[in-house]
Amino acid sequence: MKRMLVGCLAAALLFSSGWATAEAKGKQQSKPKWADKNKDGIPDDWELKYKLGLGKNVANQDKDRDGLTNRVEYNLRLNPTKTDTDKDKILDGDEDTDRDGLTNSAEVALGTKPEDADSDNDRVKDGAEKKGKTKLTNVIQKLELQIKTAANQTIKVDYHWSERHSHLHMKDQTGEVTTNDVQSLINDLQASPSLSNDEVIAKIQTLFSLDTPFRLELEWKYGSGRARKLSVKQDEDKGENAGQPGDDQDDDDQGHDQDGHDQNHDQDDDDYDGGNVGGDDGNSSE
Repeated sequence: MKRMLVGCLAAALLFSSGWATAEAKGKQQSKPKWADKNKDGIPDDWELKYKLGLGKNVANQDKDRDGLTNRVEYNLRLNPTKTDTDKDKILDGDEDTDRDGLTNSAEVALGTKPEDADSDNDRVKDGAEKKGKTKLTNVIQKLELQIKTAANQTIKVDYHWSERHSHLHMKDQTGEVTTNDVQSLINDLQASPSLSNDEVIAKIQTLFSLDTPFRLELEWKYGSGRARKLSVKQDEDKGENAGQPGDDQDDDDQGHDQDGHDQNHDQDDDDYDGGNVGGDDGNSSE
């Protein structure tokens, strides 16, 4: 009897040991086939191939400064050291890889996935989603405005989307322009992307209470990648302007610093709710 008990116990121990070994092997086989020492979801081989290093923040860096992080470039199978991977004279950030109507950089800014045409799986392409009353393709991704007034005072507006929030920085020497005036202009440009140059100038002149003569430089870019630019010197008797409605222009990411004793109005995403870009409380697709 004792021999039987001892035999059964030994057999149980051997069985449990074998099961544990098999389970351990199974766990090892379930691990990723590629090494990821910094645990950022990007293979070390890919990071080393492009000489990005293996630091903790590599995934969130943008080595080529094209508006796309290394993680995004990996997901899109792009070269993180080249601004134009396929050499088609379109920057990687301005490409629409998933063909949803939004550029890659716009998707990053708005919080959708540039590698997935339907980020929230609701059977509506990201470009057709709405933020408030505005389709994401018509959301203004970037706007730069500079005005020299009749009194030789400067008004400068820098507005852009980044990390799912809108950011507004305004310098106004006149002390007359408010963030609501800027928001009204943005809403109008989003609601009617095909406004003529004259209509855009008239809206700015009315909203900002501009007397002639004045000079105006305006560039803006939509989520679809469509960009417009106009330059105006408005005289007292007649106006002259350059640029045609809907002209596609290369986007200029360089800002211009304004020296002097300006009255500054700085507003960022904590205070400025870019979710109301369409004039309504809307939610972005995520």
